Amino acid sequence: MEEKKSARAGILARMIRHLSIAALVLAAACSSSETETETETAEPVATTGGETETVAPEEHPMRTTTPVPVPQPAVAREELSEPLQQTWTGIEEVVAIRPPDGPMDGTEDAIREWAAGPLMDWINTRREATRAVGEIARGVPDEPVYERAVGAALFGYALEEFAADIRSSPVPTSVAEDPELLAIYVDALHEALRPTVIESVTNYAVCQQRLASLGDESEWLPWRAYCVQRGQEIIETYELQAHETDEGEDGEGEDDEDDEDAEDAGEV
Repeated sequence: MEEKKSARAGILARMIRHLSIAALVLAAACSSSETETETETAEPVATTGGETETVAPEEHPMRTTTPVPVPQPAVAREELSEPLQQTWTGIEEVVAIRPPDGPMDGTEDAIREWAAGPLMDWINTRREATRAVGEIARGVPDEPVYERAVGAALFGYALEEFAADIRSSPVPTSVAEDPELLAIYVDALHEALRPTVIESVTNYAVCQQRLASLGDESEWLPWRAYCVQRGQEIIETYELQAHETDEGEDGEGEDDEDDEDAEDAGEV
């Protein structure tokens, strides 16, 4: 029995290495900065439960079929700087690059092959798309302060959503049905995704800190609240420690007291 479990743990470790590489690759790409098809109906493969709930975005001019769920901007998108408009559209296009469907077979071999093939292809495609948007984002001006705040929020969401996609990847039936192995898998996966989610929280912190300078009466308060809320959700989901997330744009921690008020005031 112990030998069997040890062998399964070895297979699990190899699967996790595939996902670790994927997570670190996109984290590195982002830090420097859906087409429907008919498919055969099959029983869903178990996942770790990381799917994100679909949130209806507030209305703003549609640039793609996959808008990012952010609050209504206080300034129309057409009035933002051209680099930020292009960045926003680019992030929408990045998010629209959806991960491949998991294998119909829930065996360890099938899922390992899927992770090394279609999933890695998706990672590479998304990495290159994100890198291209990152180059555009370099042109976003420092003033007004909300320009870079919006850009940071958009990249924060792209990273958060990527991590959620990886976290909800198929899990072999043999792992999903074994609480001990599933716990090992989830812990290892969270560790692999740590650089990505820390980068996401950092971007949300930059958004919050820049918008905090505009005061609590600012029309950008909902965005400040949005960034606080999403950052906190990531910290809780991945059980990040304070020392991992307490550095923002100026290397200082968030003003938690002020932004509890912002979160209450914002519609996110």
